[in-house]
Amino acid sequence: MTAVVILAALPATASVINFDDIDASGGFVILDTLSPYHGFDWTNFSVYTTNFLPGFDNGIVSSPNAASTAGDSGGSPIISTISSTSAFDFVSAYLGAGWYDGLDVTVEGFNGPTEDFSKTVTVDTEGAQLFTFNFDDIDKLEIFSTVTGSTTDPYGCGPSGCSQVTLDNLTFTPASGPPPSVPEPSMVGIAGLGFLALAAFHRAGARRS
Repeated sequence: MTAVVILAALPATASVINFDDIDASGGFVILDTLSPYHGFDWTNFSVYTTNFLPGFDNGIVSSPNAASTAGDSGGSPIISTISSTSAFDFVSAYLGAGWYDGLDVTVEGFNGPTEDFSKTVTVDTEGAQLFTFNFDDIDKLEIFSTVTGSTTDPYGCGPSGCSQVTLDNLTFTPASGPPPSVPEPSMVGIAGLGFLALAAFHRAGARRS
């Protein structure tokens, strides 16, 4: 009994999620289809690999993969969420932008319906930056981006649909549960049809042709 009490009293160990255990060799994978991934449910995220698009590639901290939010739809932010049935701490993350420079990113931490934390940072396409959040005892993160008057478009993506945020090396006090079994790339490709990241990929290809 004493041993059990001692183990229960030990602090939780921080865990870094870098998405490198996912096979994204097809270009990208819809992370939502892998939930729960490392004990978390993910909504409106994709995982991509190197040689995807310049701004996205600059957001990769630990090779070969990073993640991306869905960005916006017609100028209205799409909220990406990370949640768990048990409480966790969100410590830090490397954030960047796939298309826009000067992009404002808001990260909010919830405990049930209550918003306990909110922080807005500004990112660009030149590389991921480490941001510290220290959101304690939450069960959901919401992440969304906002295009402002100071936002620029160095890759000519257009006025909407291009505000994807890149994420890598997210540090949590971990939620419980193992990583998922990863579907074969062919199945993931079918699940990913219609996702905004795919539209962005084709849009970039059209400009290069």
